[in-house]
Amino acid sequence: MRKSHGLYKDPITGKKSRLYHIWEDMKNRCYNPKNRRFKDYGGRGITVCQEWKDDYKCFYDWAMAHGYADDLTIDRDDVNGNYEPGNCKWATQKEQGNNRTNNRIIEYNGDSKTLTEWADFFGFEIHVIKNRLKRNWTVERAFTTPTEKHTKRAA
Repeated sequence: MRKSHGLYKDPITGKKSRLYHIWEDMKNRCYNPKNRRFKDYGGRGITVCQEWKDDYKCFYDWAMAHGYADDLTIDRDDVNGNYEPGNCKWATQKEQGNNRTNNRIIEYNGDSKTLTEWADFFGFEIHVIKNRLKRNWTVERAFTTPTEKHTKRAA
C-alpha cells in the first residue's frame, strides 16, 4: 500500500487520520488472528473486498462519497456479509448497536424490532422492558404498562 497520496494523515496533527485507523482496524479484525475481535470477523469468514483491502485511497473515496463523518462508524447492512461497498454504510453507535448478531429481536403486532428499538418506540428506558420480560411479563404487558412515577417522600 503506497501512502503517496497523503490522505492517511490528519492535516492538522500530521498523524494517521481517524478514517485511516478505521480502515486499518477493519482489515485487522478480518485478517489478524491475534486481534481480540478476529473470532467475530475473520474467524466467521468475514473479509474486506480486494479493492478496499489493497488500496486506502479507494476506501477513502468511497467513504467520502457515502457520508463519512467523524462521529460515525462503519457498519455492515448484513452482519454476516463482507466489508464491501454494497454492504457498508456509516452509522451512529446507536444504529450500529441495533445491527449486532446478539440482539434480541421481538415481534409485536406484526412488527419485529430489537429490544432497544422497542424501548425507543414506547419511550421506556431499556432496563424497564428487560426487567419486565425477565419477570416473565408478556410482551404486550411489558410494552403497554406505563411506568410508575416515584416521588420522594417528605422526611
